[in-house]
Formats: sequence, structure tokens, C-alpha cells
Amino acid sequence: MSKNKNKPKKIKPEVLKGFRDYPPAEEMARQKMISVFREVFESFGFSPLQTPALEKIETLKGADYGEDNLKTIFNFEGPDKVDMALRFEMTASLARFVAGNPELPLPFRRYQVGPVWRVDKPDPGRFREFTQFDIDSVGTESYLADAEIMAAICQSFEKLGLPNYRIRYSNRKILNGLAKFTGIPDDQAGGVFRVIDKLDKQGIESVKLELGLGRKDRSGDLIPGLNLPEDQIATLEKFLNLQKFSSDSLTAAAELLAGVPEAEEGIAELRQIAGFLENLDVPSNKAQVDLTIVRGLGYYTGPVFETVLDDIPEVGSVFAGGRYDGLVERFLGRKIPATGASAGIDRLLAAMMMRKMIDYQDTISEVLVTVMDRERLPEYIGILNYIRSQGLKAKIFLGTTKNLTKQLKYADRTGIPAAVILGSDEFENNQVTIKNLIAGKVQAQEVTDREDWLKAENIQKTIPRDDMIEYLRDLLKKSRNRQ
Repeated sequence: MSKNKNKPKKIKPEVLKGFRDYPPAEEMARQKMISVFREVFESFGFSPLQTPALEKIETLKGADYGEDNLKTIFNFEGPDKVDMALRFEMTASLARFVAGNPELPLPFRRYQVGPVWRVDKPDPGRFREFTQFDIDSVGTESYLADAEIMAAICQSFEKLGLPNYRIRYSNRKILNGLAKFTGIPDDQAGGVFRVIDKLDKQGIESVKLELGLGRKDRSGDLIPGLNLPEDQIATLEKFLNLQKFSSDSLTAAAELLAGVPEAEEGIAELRQIAGFLENLDVPSNKAQVDLTIVRGLGYYTGPVFETVLDDIPEVGSVFAGGRYDGLVERFLGRKIPATGASAGIDRLLAAMMMRKMIDYQDTISEVLVTVMDRERLPEYIGILNYIRSQGLKAKIFLGTTKNLTKQLKYADRTGIPAAVILGSDEFENNQVTIKNLIAGKVQAQEVTDREDWLKAENIQKTIPRDDMIEYLRDLLKKSRNRQ
């Protein structure tokens, strides 16, 4: 009885809803993706920045994120009775950093990668904790900054092997001008924009219904409408169809919204960006004006853009942002222009996994040093140290079995490409035996006769120890090519 009382309670090994683990193969794929973004952004002159995961609640809630976004904040009272929250995006933290460091040379170009948290409804590819990669330019009015961010995104997707991407860009000033032209009051404009933002997913007829009396969703539930008059809905529809019916939507928009200063200003800005994108050698089919792009956050003040994958349209936007010239003003009382974009790394990774667009690497290790004689363990460690000193990723077998077959099975199961074997003969003759586990696995699948398989080249070879590193490098290079 007393033994049962003292027995620790068994804990169920599960993660919280909306959170997840990343097994080594997935985490390595994620890190590869991050390294591509980092490499490209640094080539454009962006510097790394890291800010805290926790911020004061007023830092996050002071901007115009929209009520729906603010509901997703993980907030609580922390030590010293300070109201704080986990960051749900990184732009507010960037604005706070710039405002708090007045000596910072402007323009300031930074990238940042890290987790963010949202109390959101978990869906496939959507989590409550996820990794975000941001790129921003703060302190410049030049629209070359916006174009450079789009150019960096293009280069990143090319390097990731995702050639079927498109960046669609527009300008919130055009939408603001459209609202004035249509006679929609300022306090209703945000609601109209949120409905327009659904155009891509819901289609024009659903958008018209929601602008009017409302519509039923797929489950049959009623989505309330904005009850706009028919003439206003007709004007909005005409604007939304410019993309469909005109080869030059900017010229068509300029004709429709002629005499609306804010809209004319937005159109001129997009023309500048189009010119800069051409100067930056961004293909015209990869960055296109799309006047239906809205972006949900209310703090956007000018150009906005989002990246979609034509191969995976159901995942939606995977790298998006825009200009937010008023965000730093909350801290300083004066405007500092800024533009930037964010990628949801986990969302992009999940989409690529669904379409089997990722080559998984099961392990970081390239070489396993097997141990056949434990009394000679210091000598095995010496071999291990030498392999590592030559820049190869190696580990020694730490299990208890002396059985070589079991050690090789361990290497095979964990995806290690090569094994170094040293028995008494190898030690005596200053040799090593190297087994190519990748070639062995492939040839075992291709060759049905065991005798032919044993005679196959490049599966196992005994060589002088001085030739070990050169042989391993050549083996690993060939193995990567075969995979």
C-alpha cells in the first residue's frame, strides 16, 4: 500500500492544443529554409535583430491591428503586477526598438526570426505557436525600399526551389480613395476592406452579398452583411473587376478614380515600385499589380503586397506585408516611415510537406565510428576526433552491443550515410573499413540476388587510414547525389 502511495503519477506525454514538436528531420528542413531567407536578406544588406518574446501589453495593443487580431493575444499579469503579453507578431517590437534607440542610424534595415504566439483556432498548417521571419526597412520614404523587399522575397523563393510563386501588390491609399469616391464613411471603410479581402477565397458574388444583406456560409450559418446601398456595391464591383477586364489596371483605376487625390497618390506610388522592380531585374510575371489586395492589419498606410504559391493555392499568402508609416509614431510622437514583410515559416513548411516538396535528411551526422573492442575505446575516440577535425559530422556508437550488424542497423535506421569499422586486422595494418550505407540500401532494393549485392562496388572497402578522409568526402558527395 505504501509503495503505491509513493509511486509517482504517470504523466501523459502530450503537447498543448495548437502546439507541436519538430522531429529532427522536420527541424532540419525548417532550419534549411530559414538559412535560405537569412542568406538572401543579408545579401541585400539587412542586419539581424532579436527582441524579447514578452512585451508590455500597451506595446502590442497600441497599434491598429483590428479587433479580431487583438483577441488572439496571450496576455497575463506578470511579476511586479505588469500587464504583459507574448508577441503575436514582431513589427510592434521593432517600432518600440527603433523609438527606444534614438542614436540608431536611419534607414535601419533588419531581419528577425523567432516564435510568435496567437490564441487562434488550430487548423492544418495553423498553430498557436509558430515561427515568423520578418524583413523591414525603417526610416526611408523611398519606394525602392518596398521594391527591394519584394526582390529579396523573389530571390528567396527561387533558392528554395519554389519557382511557381507570385507577389501581388496594391496600395491602401487607392482603397481609401475608393471609399471616399464611393461615399463610404470612414468608420465603415475598415469593414468594407475586410469583406473585399475575402475576394480571393469567396469570389465576387459572395463579396457582393456580404457588402449588402449578408450571406450564408457553407455550414448554413448567416454572415451579416454591411447593408451598403446597391449603387455603392456596384461601384465597388466595377473597381474589383478592373483586374479582370483591363490589361493595365493602374490606368483603368486612374480613370475610374480621377480627381480623388489619395487614390492618385497611391497609383503614382505603385508606378514607382513597378519601375524599381524592373530595375532590380524582378520578372514582370513574378510581381504583379493586383488592386484587390487589402491586407488585414489596419496600420498599413500605403503599398501592400502578398506572395502566393500557384502550386499550393489553398495555403493562401505565405510572405506578405506593406508600408506602415505611422507605427513608430506611437512611441515618438512623430512619423518615421517604414515598410516590411513577414513569412510564416511553419505554414510554408507544412504546405511543402503536404505536397512532398521537401527532401528530408534524417540525421545531421555523416559518419558513425563503430566500436568492436571496448578496450581500445581511446583509439576509436582518436579516430572520431580526427574525422571531426577535418570538418565532417561524426559520432561514435554509444550503445552497449559489440555486435557490428546491430551497430550498422542503428546507423541505417538513423540515416547516417557512412560507417567506419576498425577491428583487430584494421588496427594492426593501419587501415579502416568504410561501409557506404546509402549505396548499400539503394543496391539492396535494386539487386535481388544476394551474391550480386555482396559483389557490388562502393558498398564496403578497406583502405589505408591516411586515405580515410578523402574517401569519406568522395563517398558522402556521391551519396548526396544519389539521394
